[in-house]
Amino acid sequence: MFGKKKREEDNFEEFEEYSSDEGYEPQFPENRDPDAYDEPMDEAEYYPEESGYDEYEETYDGEEAYDNEAYEEESSWARDDEEYDEDYDEEPEDKPEPRSIFRPETRKPNFVVSVLLNTIRVLIVIVVLAGVAGLGALAGIAKGYVDTAPELNLVAMDTQAQTSFIYDCNSNLITEYKGTENRVLVSLDAMPKMLRNAFIAVEDARFYSHNGVDLKRIVGALVFNLTSSSTQGGSTITQQLIKNTLLSSEQSYKRKIQEAYLALQLENRYTKDQILETYLNTIFLGENYYGVQVAAQGYFGKNLGELSIRECAILAGTTNNPYYYNPRRNLYTRKSDEKDYAAVTNNRTNYVLRCMYENQFITKEQYEEALNPATANVLQEAPSSGDSMYKYPHYVEYAVKEVVNILLELNGLEDNSTNRAAMENKLRTGGYRVQLAIDPNIQETVETTLQNWSKYPSLRDPSDKVFRTKNSDGTYTETIEPQAACAVLDYRTGELKAIVGSRTEVTARKTLNRATDMKMPVGSSIKPIAVYAPALELGCSPATVVYNMPIPISGWKDSKGNDSWPKNYGGGGYVGPETLRTAMAKSHNTSAASTLMSYVGVERSVDFLHRLGIDDGHIDATPFGLSLGSSGITPLQMTVAFGVLANGGVYQEPISVLGISDSAGHTIWDGHQHQDRRKVFSPSTSWLIVDMLKTAVQSGTGTSAKISGQIVGGKTGTNSDQKGVFFSGMTGYYASALWVGHDNYKALSSKSTGSGAAAPLWQAYMSKIHQGLDKKDILDGNPSDYGLVKVTTCAVSGQLATDACRNDAMGYGVVTDWWAKGTEPTVNCQMHTNMTVCAESGMPPSPNCPYTVTRGVVTIPTGHPLYNLLGQYQSVIEEYLGSTAVTSNTVCTLHNGFYQQPTMPDQFPGYDQGGYQGGYDQGSYDQGGNDQSFADARQVLTMAETMMASMDPNSEQYRAIQNAADYLRMLIGGGGANQSDVMSAMQTLTQALGGIY
Repeated sequence: MFGKKKREEDNFEEFEEYSSDEGYEPQFPENRDPDAYDEPMDEAEYYPEESGYDEYEETYDGEEAYDNEAYEEESSWARDDEEYDEDYDEEPEDKPEPRSIFRPETRKPNFVVSVLLNTIRVLIVIVVLAGVAGLGALAGIAKGYVDTAPELNLVAMDTQAQTSFIYDCNSNLITEYKGTENRVLVSLDAMPKMLRNAFIAVEDARFYSHNGVDLKRIVGALVFNLTSSSTQGGSTITQQLIKNTLLSSEQSYKRKIQEAYLALQLENRYTKDQILETYLNTIFLGENYYGVQVAAQGYFGKNLGELSIRECAILAGTTNNPYYYNPRRNLYTRKSDEKDYAAVTNNRTNYVLRCMYENQFITKEQYEEALNPATANVLQEAPSSGDSMYKYPHYVEYAVKEVVNILLELNGLEDNSTNRAAMENKLRTGGYRVQLAIDPNIQETVETTLQNWSKYPSLRDPSDKVFRTKNSDGTYTETIEPQAACAVLDYRTGELKAIVGSRTEVTARKTLNRATDMKMPVGSSIKPIAVYAPALELGCSPATVVYNMPIPISGWKDSKGNDSWPKNYGGGGYVGPETLRTAMAKSHNTSAASTLMSYVGVERSVDFLHRLGIDDGHIDATPFGLSLGSSGITPLQMTVAFGVLANGGVYQEPISVLGISDSAGHTIWDGHQHQDRRKVFSPSTSWLIVDMLKTAVQSGTGTSAKISGQIVGGKTGTNSDQKGVFFSGMTGYYASALWVGHDNYKALSSKSTGSGAAAPLWQAYMSKIHQGLDKKDILDGNPSDYGLVKVTTCAVSGQLATDACRNDAMGYGVVTDWWAKGTEPTVNCQMHTNMTVCAESGMPPSPNCPYTVTRGVVTIPTGHPLYNLLGQYQSVIEEYLGSTAVTSNTVCTLHNGFYQQPTMPDQFPGYDQGGYQGGYDQGSYDQGGNDQSFADARQVLTMAETMMASMDPNSEQYRAIQNAADYLRMLIGGGGANQSDVMSAMQTLTQALGGIY
């Protein structure tokens, strides 16, 4: 702002042509209340017909001075003629005595008179000496004031508090961010000359000609103050600048002397234009407006160059007493039967215009035109600014925290509450420009969708619909429940595009941001990041087999410290051996727990979460917390973690701040240059887990998240006892995680699930975000590009498939899926062997079995994890793996009598009176087709699974199909059920598929 001073004699000469020593408001004190104290001259007295002022009007040093011409008195000097005595050589002639009007003293002088005269002489000497002493004392005091004056600190002048500004990713202004002083510095060139002249005319008409102190103005102000009941100031613009920036507003001789002394110093070091620029950028103009730029925006909604002459005069007139002359309040807010407040502003403005005219800053035509109040348009309400509620509050407040972290780093400060407060104040007052990564279109889309969503789940207890919290002032805040929160991330750049922390509109600052600050359990949404992706990274494949059976899992402890296992959602869903792909798609808890404990481990799972950017405060480092989701991870953290999976396994620190520049326009922070990046998973793991997440959306629990024309992967989550639901997913463009639940952890309705209550809402806002976007895969390239090979393995052992595996008596068969090259199995299945079994039960045949076939049966080898469970859990293992898995001595229990041919139900789909359209005819149990019933049962189970994949898990039909399928699966697994039981179970299932239940 300041620089080296330049000589301005030419400017002064040019200015003086238009300057006038008469440029001050004339006074008409005859009508003023003699009892008034410290009043400014009332402009209404200058314009009697427009009088509207109070008889009490506060002033301060910004008041203009009034000049009184000093008149010089001419003095004539008289000089007595000198008389010279002349000497003559001749003697004088005798002459008579001259006569005199004085008589010689003939008596002594009067003693009293003599004493009185001498006393007077002494008193005069004393008074003179006292006066000299007094002047010396005053000079000493003044010198003391000067010596104790503060240093002329120009840094302090240049570092006035400045408002900071926050912009979106498109460089559009979101909000101001300021402290108590709202100030925006602009150059003098940006200030129109008319505005500068308005301030000069009313505040310091001889600004360009004095040296910082205007003695003529001071004398005029002194004379006026002695002859009037009111007061006026004599400070120049330079003195006012010194007072506003370096001194206080204290009314004392000390301050005035120091002010004058520093003003003289300032004028000797800097140019008039530099002083005027700083003054106009620092002057207080009412409300919280400091400087002409923010005042122009605040009062008129205009840039400086757009101001009319009258609007310039309004700003200049406000300087004298910003509260009293506040144009908005006087024109629209203040009302009184005794006072016309609009006239207060109008008269003051007219006075400024008169000063401008008399000092030849405007022509008579301009003056008369500007007297019309219609040429100024004062806004009735201040434009939206940092004082009102800014847009996108949860995003902005999260970004402000990030800026504070950045400033702590740049200033080398410890992260504590004191330093954080200091850095936030620095942001408010430092004049920074902060650009955020927020995409306003995405942010507004998500906000609107969450606010208008009509399908939020109900609460188990209707009285929980409103959650009341007590405020510090004793009042209460009521929040509608359930609430929702989410975040949207461009995972390829790490830029946060949206953060929404509430389903309701935010009307107050720094309220709870559920997207970043809550620790609600995420449920099964944690499985991809804490269980399955780590397992893949450690050598597993989507085809790796785990046992979804009610048998103990080593390390999974119950309340008594014994090995146990978690139940699947709803208490059922045990299906025997299944792949990781199926386990994740169906969200089976038992399989997730088995995978964690068998292939990953708690410590390594926690380590992966750390590398994904999740801190210990949000991790429940227990088997339950890691595999079933009791960890309270925020929606933002979940969004970032799923973004890592979609970004080839590379973590990128989430960015809300793209860049920061200081008040001078210098970039002090580039978000991408400082962005932390690290590899968490290999590219092959990333491709495999994303492929599994696609399956979860295509045919698993996440089908409600499908978006037409886009590729979607994701995972649902349901907290224990329905105390919140989750969905985390990604597309080819963005990753996002959504939470829906109660702020006080109250239960949702018993039917609430991640698939039914969270996935549809996620789909609603994500589908809007993707409108108009081309279909794009999440990861580019083919599986071979990631070093993946396709291998066919046994669905029971996970080893290379054999013919016995393909011909499995229990119907498990084989699996073909992707493996990272080098991790694929190399040993043939050691659990399956071919054996002659009963065609119907799959067990070793008894003498009564009518038909036998050769099938692959399972034998559990020594050293297998299930081997040690053969005793206590024999019945469970037999149920899911067949009796041969336990002992080869057990024979078919289905045929303990003579065989009875069954009758097929008419309701079974695909059957007619002529027979089943697959080669299964009524009454056709001959030697070649008796085993067909079990095969048909498995085919019906496959049909059921396919149909359930596209159904709402909360529907009654879904649950009916699931229960019937579980029962049929148990029967064909080889228990004591007979043929009629199997056929009856098939009938029940087919009825459920047809909507009869």
